[in-house]
Amino acid sequence: MRLFHPGRRQSSGGIAKERLSCSPRAMQMLKNDLTHAAEKYLTIETSEISVTITQSPAVLTARIPLKKNEESHVKTL
Repeated sequence: MRLFHPGRRQSSGGIAKERLSCSPRAMQMLKNDLTHAAEKYLTIETSEISVTITQSPAVLTARIPLKKNEESHVKTL
């Protein structure tokens, strides 16, 4: 599925450059998606989550702290 340019084929390098230049809205959407996914399996501190993207080297970093007052951080399915 092509989110940025439907129907146009790009090199992986071009796609990576485009995704690294996320708008603030796209970053918030990414943070929300990561939060939602982590909450399915872990007990997390949602107010302290941070997501950053650096361009050199190209790295996505998500800091998702676990709640400390729970006996077990892993949720059972």
